[in-house]
Amino acid sequence: MKEFKTYDEQIAILRNRGLIISDEKFAKEKLAEENYYNIINGYKDLFMKPNSKDVFLEGTTFEEIYALYDFDRILKNIFFKPILKVENILRSLIAYNFSEKYGNDNYLKLDNFETLKGSGCTLQKYEERIEKIQLLLSNLQSDISYNISKKDYVNHYILNYGFVPMWVLVNCLTLGRLSQFYSLMKQKIRQEVAKHWDIQDYDLDQYIKNMAFYRNLCAHDERLFNAKNNQAIPDTIYHKQLNISILNSRYIQGKNDIFSLIICFKILLPQEDFNNVCNKIEGRLRSLSQKLKTIDISCVKECMGLPINWISIK
Repeated sequence: MKEFKTYDEQIAILRNRGLIISDEKFAKEKLAEENYYNIINGYKDLFMKPNSKDVFLEGTTFEEIYALYDFDRILKNIFFKPILKVENILRSLIAYNFSEKYGNDNYLKLDNFETLKGSGCTLQKYEERIEKIQLLLSNLQSDISYNISKKDYVNHYILNYGFVPMWVLVNCLTLGRLSQFYSLMKQKIRQEVAKHWDIQDYDLDQYIKNMAFYRNLCAHDERLFNAKNNQAIPDTIYHKQLNISILNSRYIQGKNDIFSLIICFKILLPQEDFNNVCNKIEGRLRSLSQKLKTIDISCVKECMGLPINWISIK
């Protein structure tokens, strides 16, 4: 267990590790407002000497580390709004296409999902799919129960009709739950949803999972700029157009990094909205570049998975 340290002691530790703190008042204010762990432990890595976890690069200032921290916070705000926009489109499309096939009140029936029955798959795969669907249905019931006391419109439908219509339910679901719902729908309905963007249903499934991963980071205020998703998005025409390098038969950028999320936006957002996102990111990168002295902005871009010519994706 690490012992409690006062702000003066925290500053002393940082100075002993080579960090320049010229404005103690500013440093104390930020440590008090944002927390030592969030600022220093979260964003120090790019400023550490090679093969060292304790010693900063010569000349590194507290202001530089805080600038990266602040950049990441703004980045989360930039990404959150377009994720919500795609999320809302997805809610509408799933509700419409599922309800068109099965009605507004049949989303808790196992057979209305892709059970793989009769597909020729192994018994193990069939049982695993049934288990996933049953888990989804259980989660949907829990979502309804939870929101009865949280959302008036859910309470209204339960009291007056005894059920919550699909087009109402989707507004209560997280993007992660929507992703789960979409991936378990029957393929024909998934294809109808994906047709809105003129893409394959499997690709859309991966894009949704990718957005859900980064949405959670934004919502929980976790570090974003260098976050890596365990699942990679499929190759796209943009990977090829930007001449992204390939290593071991895989593109080295735009697969499971922040740039992969930008690629998802390119495919799923209206062009004007996408350009707006890119312009905001480019502007924040320029602003951060002016505040960095010890490292180059290219280090940050590399962590984000941004190719040198990334902005040409517009």
